[in-house]
Amino acid sequence: MAERTLGRGGLRLTVLVGLLLGALVQGARPVVAQEPTPEPLSYTVQRGDTLFNIAQRFGTTVQAIAEANGISDPGLIAVGLKLLIPAVEAGSAETASPRSYVVRPGDTLFDIARRFGTAVRAITSANDIADPSLLVVGQRLVIPIAPPEEPEAAPQSTRRVHVVRAGETMPFLAFRYGTTVWTLRAANHLDLLGLLLPGQELEIPEASVPAEATPRSPAVTAAPSPVVQGQTLLIQVNGPGDLSLTGRFLDQELPFVRRPGGYWVLAGIDPLTPPGTYVLALEATDEETGDWLAIERPVSVVSGTFATVNIAVPADRLGLLDPSLGRAERATVDHVFAQTTSRQQWSGVFGYPLAGGLTTTAGFGQRRSYAGGPVSSYHAGQDLDAEAGAPVFAPAAGTVALAEPLQVRGNAVIIDHGLGVFTGFWHLSEIDVVPGQSVERGQMVGRAGNTGLSTGPHLHWEMQVRGVPVDALQWTRQAFP
Repeated sequence: MAERTLGRGGLRLTVLVGLLLGALVQGARPVVAQEPTPEPLSYTVQRGDTLFNIAQRFGTTVQAIAEANGISDPGLIAVGLKLLIPAVEAGSAETASPRSYVVRPGDTLFDIARRFGTAVRAITSANDIADPSLLVVGQRLVIPIAPPEEPEAAPQSTRRVHVVRAGETMPFLAFRYGTTVWTLRAANHLDLLGLLLPGQELEIPEASVPAEATPRSPAVTAAPSPVVQGQTLLIQVNGPGDLSLTGRFLDQELPFVRRPGGYWVLAGIDPLTPPGTYVLALEATDEETGDWLAIERPVSVVSGTFATVNIAVPADRLGLLDPSLGRAERATVDHVFAQTTSRQQWSGVFGYPLAGGLTTTAGFGQRRSYAGGPVSSYHAGQDLDAEAGAPVFAPAAGTVALAEPLQVRGNAVIIDHGLGVFTGFWHLSEIDVVPGQSVERGQMVGRAGNTGLSTGPHLHWEMQVRGVPVDALQWTRQAFP
């Protein structure tokens, strides 16, 4: 088909006719205005700002701001710098899935997960990352699609299942469990006869007419509530009867310890655990009735307050930043921390490892970079001010699990307090115990020093609960049974 073009006169006539037609139909059909393309915003960098925080504030991304302003190192921005803040269009590469992301200076897995609306564990699983605290600038990460949001868990849920024994009848079971035959039959979709067979599993509804002998569900508590990133959580199950009890929380198996009137277990909350509500799931078998119980309770994790700092490493120790040294040494230490003995050796609150009061020079959970490099780890312990040669004491009874010189951690001592609870002491100038030795609270185990990757004399005091770093100072204020 041949195309025809209009001259200038034809164009003016066409425009005029179009305007008249538009005026005639305007009352019959609304005119939809085109949304104008938003103009880029500008922002002046204030003291304490980071590109990540600015990106969050304006609903964009670090990469978009860096590209719009020609910033080669997003970790370095000057106070007073005026930034153009571009908008991120829906469906752009930053929001499409599947996605990849190149680690930049200052990034942590927690920040990346929050930026892309996914979870730290999802990223570590997709990229086979063994240590979430260690990232390398330039590393390309696969960002998995965020899992669909699950409906909010009920405040609490307890399910009881009874296995029918020979001779048991519906009236007998209804009376025993404080309910009615009709309710019991309805809960299990039984016919009017309600015939029971040995070995048959029955859902037991909540008691509506309990008697003195009606079995009670055990009480479950978790404290502190809410629990802060990096704290230790005490989970207790109290109630009459003997239970065969297992549990799971934050992908941790919970080996409960029995005590008079109930059971308890400790769970460490990793400092990188995203804030939110998580399900504590328990399974128990009542050894008297044979009942199987499934219990779920919500536990809230809230954000801790962790600073970000750069550590100036002395020139003669820069070689200790070699990642291969850190990986090999971490494997040795992690192997020790992963052990679990069945006997609790400590009692009451923990004491201080130094005489007198404590002065913290670097707090637990602090995000760290070294020698001007990227933020690549977090501080898994408390750095305490101490003069070289100051005595270091066991904060609680235990058994020495490691006592040897290490390259990064310097002269090191690890004490096993039982049930997966350990304390570690790094950078010592002197080690005064040997592996396998029993120590009591207040017994000297070494002297503070400046060995390994250290910038001056001090004591690094670390604590782990079944392989999860936790804040040791919590244990000096709270007694765990």
